[in-house]
Amino acid sequence: MMDLTPNLIFELTGAAFGVLGTVLLALNGPRAGWGFVAYLASNAAWIGFAWIHGHWGLLAQQVAFTASSLLGVWVWLIRPTTGRGRT
Repeated sequence: MMDLTPNLIFELTGAAFGVLGTVLLALNGPRAGWGFVAYLASNAAWIGFAWIHGHWGLLAQQVAFTASSLLGVWVWLIRPTTGRGRT
């Protein structure tokens, strides 16, 4: 039986939400923007994993990816509701 330690939970959560985000964006359907929300969950998990293990390069990468994910949320989900739409 697999021991679900916090370490493994961070790792599996990061991987699962990263794949989910990629699939949502690849489908390019009406819910594609939610892929960036999935990426945010993935980013948070990988930041936790990197912090626990002292993987500072991975942590820096995930902080940058978090900024990219926040931009994606703005462009795909928030900005269209302001009446500006996607251009």
